[in-house]
Amino acid sequence: MKNLLRNVLVLLPWPSIAFATEASDGGSVMLSLLVPLIAVTAAMVAMFWWLRRGKALSGSGPLKVVQAVAVGARERVVVLDAQGRRLVLGVTPNKIELIAELHASDSSQ
Repeated sequence: MKNLLRNVLVLLPWPSIAFATEASDGGSVMLSLLVPLIAVTAAMVAMFWWLRRGKALSGSGPLKVVQAVAVGARERVVVLDAQGRRLVLGVTPNKIELIAELHASDSSQ
């Protein structure tokens, strides 16, 4: 057990020594670390922007969110197309309630 512990303690600084001798050019190391960081950050920003625009909510399935309007801090009125029916829903953190069903003559498009 003592030998194992001694070997681990002796080899502990090895990765930092190897990295220090390998990285003689500081600029290339910074560039090799910075490029993936920028790429991941850009991908995350694009994903959040896409989700914020509502592309995740409106799909090609049977349900489509036509419009959602905030009427309070956590309350919304949502107009939803569901298999040819247009529904107006009140959405709160605790429940979803049907406010009205619009007919083809009621909606203007």
